[in-house]
Amino acid sequence: MPALVLASLLWGTAHLQPPPPSQVPVTTVPARAAESDAVRIQRLRSLVEAAEQAVEASDELTAAAKSEEADVLTADWSPELLNQADVQDLLLRLKEVQEQIPDGEAAEPEPGLKAPEEVVSISGAELRAELELVRSAEQGASYDYPIDLNDKVLTWVSLFSTTKRGFMENALGRASQYLPMVRQVFAEEGVPSDLAYLAVIESGYRNEAKSRAKAVGMWQFIRSTGRIYGMKGTAWVEERRDPVKATRAAARYLKRLYEITGDWYLAASSYNAGPLTLERAIQNVGSRNFWDLARSRWLRTETKNYIPELCAAILVGRNPERYGLKVVPLAPYAYETVPVPSMTSLTVLARCAGTDAGTLKSLNPELLRGSTPPGAYLLRVPPGKALDCIRQLAHMPSAKRLDFQGYTVRKGDTLAKLAKRFKLTPEDLLAANDITAKQVKPGKRLLVPPPSLVALEERDIASGGRVQALADRPLPPLPGTGREPSATAEPPSPPAMAAATPQVPSSTPAPAEAGPVEPAPAPPVQAPPTSTGTVLRAKRGDTLAKLARRHGVSLGELLRLNPKAAKALRPGDEVQLPGGSEPPPKQAPAASIHRVQKGDTLATIARKYALAPKDLKAWNRLKGDRIQIGQRLRLSPP
Repeated sequence: MPALVLASLLWGTAHLQPPPPSQVPVTTVPARAAESDAVRIQRLRSLVEAAEQAVEASDELTAAAKSEEADVLTADWSPELLNQADVQDLLLRLKEVQEQIPDGEAAEPEPGLKAPEEVVSISGAELRAELELVRSAEQGASYDYPIDLNDKVLTWVSLFSTTKRGFMENALGRASQYLPMVRQVFAEEGVPSDLAYLAVIESGYRNEAKSRAKAVGMWQFIRSTGRIYGMKGTAWVEERRDPVKATRAAARYLKRLYEITGDWYLAASSYNAGPLTLERAIQNVGSRNFWDLARSRWLRTETKNYIPELCAAILVGRNPERYGLKVVPLAPYAYETVPVPSMTSLTVLARCAGTDAGTLKSLNPELLRGSTPPGAYLLRVPPGKALDCIRQLAHMPSAKRLDFQGYTVRKGDTLAKLAKRFKLTPEDLLAANDITAKQVKPGKRLLVPPPSLVALEERDIASGGRVQALADRPLPPLPGTGREPSATAEPPSPPAMAAATPQVPSSTPAPAEAGPVEPAPAPPVQAPPTSTGTVLRAKRGDTLAKLARRHGVSLGELLRLNPKAAKALRPGDEVQLPGGSEPPPKQAPAASIHRVQKGDTLATIARKYALAPKDLKAWNRLKGDRIQIGQRLRLSPP
């Protein structure tokens, strides 16, 4: 990748410029063992094929799990590897699988959070009045995060102090509880303290927040990124809801994104859209200036609004009363820790700590049930309560630690059935009762943990969420969106800037933006198409990948010939096929029998012979998708 250059400022804008923050020593991340591209591609192929088989079998949980595993696998691939034709084919097939997996229900976000509409910038007298308000409110304040005072930012300042005022007052009230802790963590990790207001626009500082994309917690981590940064999710705990662990993970993630991009605007945009999405936008636009990217069609509206929202949240959040907001501050998030040696009910712990269960739940929002998980756990209690709690726990018999309801095992009950009924893993159910699987017999009395306080995801229950702790897990490299610093080099320091007086942007119209650049097509794997290619009309359910398999042509060729159809293919759209005057007729395959080889699946065999998997199953009287090496399969009706 070429060397990074600091993106030039937007025309006619002024900067509230940050002083250079103190340098924080950078910990060198141990390099992972190198893995060849061929092995990586084969692993991706196996995951995509497994996800396709799961979709065909209507196994949505398995399909989603394999799809997510593929996303995590490709997260640190280089753009060169991602642009290979066979990888592009696999990624397109993966996208088709993901489109067929229904999204789970999610809580509706609070009004004002991640507004889907693109905000129309204010202008004229309103713009000048808003700028004067900002000038009077700031009174020479300095920031450690760069802030552009352009019309987009001033529009969001106006919204936060008018139509979205209620949202900001509530969010800043909740933020007052966590800001001291967040600023301390960010200082330790070398991240600008003003980025603490990023959680305002992410979640409104709510630990229980959950987005439609299933991002969870104050910092809105999706499951895969959360696990990369050591936050586990089980039937007992969801560490993305833990304000301390999630804040530490967010600081490390933001710092890593800054080390890659060299620009805080691009780092924050990557946090919202993902590093690969931002890299594609940069390549297609040909600029590393966020405002150039925001004027293109290569970013979602949410990401275009993200930096203006963040800048406005910092301006308003630093001095809310000067913008007319009435924020009711909360007591700082303070606690002491108590080591709990084994699973214990929160009601029992509350009595030991001289408080109530609701207080313990607010201090430990990651706990999903009314108890600590099986095994040892470090519990947060109110300040001054730890010593009494430890003393009482030391003299408490094991039989009194739990106040769970009982269940008597009946005839026909199995460990798997009981675990599924109580939404636990079999191991967790055994641990909760300190028994072995052989002891689960009719007549056995079991203690049943209380139900979860929030909806649990089946994949968390199935996997147990076993990941390394954040402090023990080296952070893997992220995909590059610019110059990747060497392992021994210091990360690029934030640009040092002198304080400047904000000026109103020029009222002259912005220069006409260049037309969007078409994305670079994947390199073809066959000869270039001739001008005599066939044109056909897409039918309902058709995609370029399906058409490529049906007509025996390269997907890379179809993508190059039909760049618009790569985004969306609708019934009736014309699709150009490479070469020939007529599409090859769908006829019986030349071979009549296929002997199953190592690595074969029904889906791969069907693609090889341009057949449908369901036809293969019908012709060979297969009840499921399982096949064995050496098995002979009919390739035509009997």
